[in-house]
Amino acid sequence: MKETAEELRARILSGAIALFIEKGIEKVTTRELTEHLGLSRSHIYHYFRDWQTLCLEAMTVYMQADLDNLKSAIAGLPVRKQLDLLMQNYLPEVRDAVWQLYGSLWQMAVHDETWAGLARQMVEKWQRLLADIITAGIAEGEFSSDNAERATRQLGAIVNGYSDLLIVEPSVSARQQAMDDINAFITLALMSHRSG
Repeated sequence: MKETAEELRARILSGAIALFIEKGIEKVTTRELTEHLGLSRSHIYHYFRDWQTLCLEAMTVYMQADLDNLKSAIAGLPVRKQLDLLMQNYLPEVRDAVWQLYGSLWQMAVHDETWAGLARQMVEKWQRLLADIITAGIAEGEFSSDNAERATRQLGAIVNGYSDLLIVEPSVSARQQAMDDINAFITLALMSHRSG
């Protein structure tokens, strides 16, 4: 049965994502993708203007799915549990191809404004999820803060800092120490002034 144009386009993106996870964005070539998919270059470039457009779209699809999967996993849970799972998701404890993929994106973002735009866009989406959890926690009386946006920025900076360290040198003990430090900050910044 012949693939529809939409199915073929999705297969190209999925194939690119798989190779990016395996090798890193910057190490995958058009030739490797064509061989991986059993397609010609003309098929790929029929659906994507150029290699960078394909790479950006594949990474956008992948990272949005990663965020959507976490949102689905935490939906309906108590806000403190949502926050805990978000923190755990952000902190690797072993070397992981997915974390290496995010690392590749940040490296490319340093050198190219288009990639930097994608990185900023995704950081904003993750920060919005964190802000939504904190705001919901304040509304429910689970958290207390006179400035939810500041608490979000502070907690986001702490988590991103630990994440950067753990991507380079992950370990179970380092991750646990990071979680302990983050939880201490959450208690201090969001729970120490609760009434009742």
